[in-house]
Amino acid sequence: MSAASSEQAELDDANEHGAGARIEFKREGHAKVTITISRQLVERARALDMTTLDLFVEALRLAVPGAFGTPSGLPPRLH
Repeated sequence: MSAASSEQAELDDANEHGAGARIEFKREGHAKVTITISRQLVERARALDMTTLDLFVEALRLAVPGAFGTPSGLPPRLH
């Protein structure tokens, strides 16, 4: 699969699920994590006045279901 088709597949997955994640293990011993967040999720986060952290956590929750033990979406942070 070419890099362009791989990126398109990631975008399609993010658009379908709200977010997607890819982990690439490097030869140097570290890993590169890429999170793709759908435009719809970003717009919803703006409408809810979510912080960047709240958006990031919601994207991780969608990209890695069950990772945080929260089956439903996180409520916006109360200020």
